[in-house]
Amino acid sequence: MRRRALAALPIVAALAGAEARAQPRPVLRVTGRIDGDARDFSLAALEALGMVDMATRTTWTGPELLQFSGVPLATLLRACGATGQSLHIHALNDYAVNVPVADAHDNAALLATRQGGAPLRIRDRGPIWLIYPWSARPELDAPVFRDRAIWQIRQIDVA
Repeated sequence: MRRRALAALPIVAALAGAEARAQPRPVLRVTGRIDGDARDFSLAALEALGMVDMATRTTWTGPELLQFSGVPLATLLRACGATGQSLHIHALNDYAVNVPVADAHDNAALLATRQGGAPLRIRDRGPIWLIYPWSARPELDAPVFRDRAIWQIRQIDVA
């Protein structure tokens, strides 16, 4: 009997590990002036809100036009029932910026999660990078908007 119980341990451990792996890891937390408690999003859950494409050049990636995909910031804020006027956005390294909610609606800010169809890796400014349509709207290619283009986003606090 003891031998059977010991033989079952690796199976139980494997099942527990598979169950833990099945739970998607959150990549983004939204807090503050939203409907209900803090919201955690896995990459899949975030992207399920609705992806759009944006082709733009960036100061950090060179002169070529790059294809990004992601969730419009306005879509995320709407999904969370955000009622604030300002966003305090935090990066993985604890860097943070303040972004007016108006950027979501007026300036087409995008929470990019993919570049060229591939998920953004941490070393490539992922998993989430706030970008603007700099190429399509040259007036946004200004220091104030480049300073808001935070990458490696982990949390958004709505105030």
